[in-house]
Amino acid sequence: MIYASYLWLLLCYAQNARSNLDEESVEELSNRFLGRGTPQWHSLPIRLDVDRASGCLCRSTYNRKVIVCFGNYNCKKIPRVKMKSDLLKVRTTSITSVHIGDLDVFYYLKILEIEANHQLTYIEPGSFRNLSNLEHLSISYNTALYTIGNRTFEGLRNLRNLTLVNNGFTNIRLLTPALIPSILPSLKWLDLSKNNLEEIPEDAFVPMQGTLLQKLDVCLCRLDFIHPNSFLPLKELKKLHIGENDLDPSLIGNFLAKMSQSNINLSYLDLSGMGFRKYPPKELMYIIAQTTIKTLILAQNQFEIIPDDAFPEMVNIELLDLRKVFAISIGSNTFEPRKFPNLKILLLGGNNLPGVHKKPLSSQLLLLDLSNNKGNSENPMYYEIDQDAFLGTKSLKILNIGFNMIKSIHNYTFRGLDNLKMLNMENGTLYYIGPGTFKYTKHLEILNLANNPLNVNGNNFTSAQFEGLNKLEVLILSNCGITNFNDDDNIFEMMPMLLHLILRNNQLYFITAETLKPLKCLQVLDLSENLLISWWKPLFLAAGVKPLQLYLTNNKISHFTISMIQDISYLLEDRHNRTVEIDLMNNVFTCDCSTMYETALWLEMNGSAPLRQYFSHSKFQCNSPDVWESFRVSNYMESMKKSHCYVYKKISNVIILVWTAPSLVTLILIAIIGLFLYKYRVYIKYWIFLAKLALGRTFIRNSLKADKCEPKKYKYDAFVSYSNEDREFISEVITQLEKSPPYLKLCIYERDFEIGSFISESVLSSINESKFVVLVISTNFARSQWCRWETQLAEYHRIFLEDGTNYDPLILIKIGEIESKYLTATLKFLMKTKVYHTWDENNREEFWIKLRNVLTKDVHI
Repeated sequence: MIYASYLWLLLCYAQNARSNLDEESVEELSNRFLGRGTPQWHSLPIRLDVDRASGCLCRSTYNRKVIVCFGNYNCKKIPRVKMKSDLLKVRTTSITSVHIGDLDVFYYLKILEIEANHQLTYIEPGSFRNLSNLEHLSISYNTALYTIGNRTFEGLRNLRNLTLVNNGFTNIRLLTPALIPSILPSLKWLDLSKNNLEEIPEDAFVPMQGTLLQKLDVCLCRLDFIHPNSFLPLKELKKLHIGENDLDPSLIGNFLAKMSQSNINLSYLDLSGMGFRKYPPKELMYIIAQTTIKTLILAQNQFEIIPDDAFPEMVNIELLDLRKVFAISIGSNTFEPRKFPNLKILLLGGNNLPGVHKKPLSSQLLLLDLSNNKGNSENPMYYEIDQDAFLGTKSLKILNIGFNMIKSIHNYTFRGLDNLKMLNMENGTLYYIGPGTFKYTKHLEILNLANNPLNVNGNNFTSAQFEGLNKLEVLILSNCGITNFNDDDNIFEMMPMLLHLILRNNQLYFITAETLKPLKCLQVLDLSENLLISWWKPLFLAAGVKPLQLYLTNNKISHFTISMIQDISYLLEDRHNRTVEIDLMNNVFTCDCSTMYETALWLEMNGSAPLRQYFSHSKFQCNSPDVWESFRVSNYMESMKKSHCYVYKKISNVIILVWTAPSLVTLILIAIIGLFLYKYRVYIKYWIFLAKLALGRTFIRNSLKADKCEPKKYKYDAFVSYSNEDREFISEVITQLEKSPPYLKLCIYERDFEIGSFISESVLSSINESKFVVLVISTNFARSQWCRWETQLAEYHRIFLEDGTNYDPLILIKIGEIESKYLTATLKFLMKTKVYHTWDENNREEFWIKLRNVLTKDVHI
């Protein structure tokens, strides 16, 4: 969705600069630049029948394009899946061998992955004879597979990518005879990484003479020797990945020189994690400078200081990767245009650089990555951008300074970035944006400000802050603490071309039509994980905005108003065969006649065909009542008996009448009594005087002053309710709260209940004698009958406090993911309506500080 635009910008660079960056390289670079790791794997919600012939269990995606089969000890043969797909994965099985005929039924496959089958020892030559459509084959992580037969891959005429990662191979000369061009004529990419090869001798690739191989990966193979002539048979080789090995720079220089002399024109060289220290090896850099290499990866080495003379003149280099090299300083002329006249992409993320200064930047750069230069948790470092630091980088189109501790940006910060198209500042400490900050970036198309405390002080955004963003197409403001937008000073009036607006994970209760009105071009609006409730006035219809994708997941929407139905209908109509996505999953829909009858009636009488189709195919679910929980809203609406709801409505009208009639009579009586009191007010005053006189004689000595109430003293600061299976966590609770300041007193039933007493009575008295009640909620807690009973008592205690306190004594702590099937109605209600503390191993100190603050806060009774 959003990241397609990032990828598009990088692709544009690859085309305009006529560089060697193909789509694969650009996608890899995009993932690095955006801080994304390996793409998330497809969900596999469809369970297929167990394959009886093999014992394997298989699952697939909704579109049936991906099938994964597994089974551990039960899956002993290649499964015979009848359903056709593009990709088949066979993993974590007990398959020991693959024989001719086992794979013949998969003639339609384009991708086959046989991975993590740790008992696989043998693949019979000819097993792939019928897979002529296969383009990608992975035989990886099969640790007992030590060799491949010479004719194993016969039939794979169209195979382009072969991955043989992390098997038991130890001798590369036993592998290459199986990869000869007559058997694999289309092979372009070979990955042998993570095998214990140790060396590549001179004749290693001789059997592959004449191959069209363009990319070779031998990373993490414990290599300590590569013969200078070893790669000479690979005449078409363009990309060589040899990172994370133990190779001497002179060895690398020798085979690079030989390849250059033999007209093997490498364009990509990965030397990451090679253990180079202090500075890049100068002799090796001189040799690389004489080659055709355009992309040089030196990441994850150790160059704390990169001086001016670290690199010679490297006229061919277009991309230089120096991520995570522990750099703390870069010379002012290290990357000057004289030495790097064609350098377009410079990656310096993950280092310890203190900020952006005037000299170290190159004027010809198109993409600059300076992200994640914030030090570490023990030695955090604020990131500083000098005034006018970017004046010399007018060609820059993409700037990544995310994951840095930048406190504020001002109207001079981005001066000089006239051609900037993408700016990433996510995951920083940015809390202030000065007026006119973006007025110099008038060509900016993508702005990512996610995960910054922009609204930490409750200040609204102003249009002056976003002045100059007339061409902005993507704005990401996820998790910025936004509570509302100011319609009188609408920031979106500065962004008339905005296509994607991402506001997920903020604190928005509502959004108005006035806010959205300037966004006539909007295509994607993400409002997920906010606090939005049902709206009573048309929003998109009134604003005239029709996004193609609207995300409202994980909000507080409880029912459909007529205005919401009209908005959805408006978004679905006349889209000229363009797919519209409106996601309302994980809201708190109430499925009963009072909330759904009017909706269903309106849909039946006024709903368009697309609107009715949308509701019939929707997957959002009822949240209450319990009888309809986890059922789709559409199922309830379809099964709802109109006569029943009609009777319900009539009864409701009768009930209203029954309540209204006595109220009217009561008002009339009050009016009559009021008139009577007014008419005889003189006599009434006289009667009251006589009554006061009589009472005074009887109670003259009674004190009329009320004693001042004293605060109730509690025996315990908190009663802790927990499951026995969570004792380890409770031990840490006792250590953190009782044995550390402010030394709280907790009631732990295993320790504090009297021996021989009734548990139920002890629980009741302990809750009453405790200032707070702490529920440690986990799956074990939800399964426990005693814990459920204690939860019920705690809820009653919260609602009907006998001592009249005005604070909430109930505190929830969540440990891990809780299986929903064990949650009672009370627990579900508490989890949805109360803010709870979530145990996080990575933020232990922050968790204990928050819990202590709650337990020690002052309360008034």
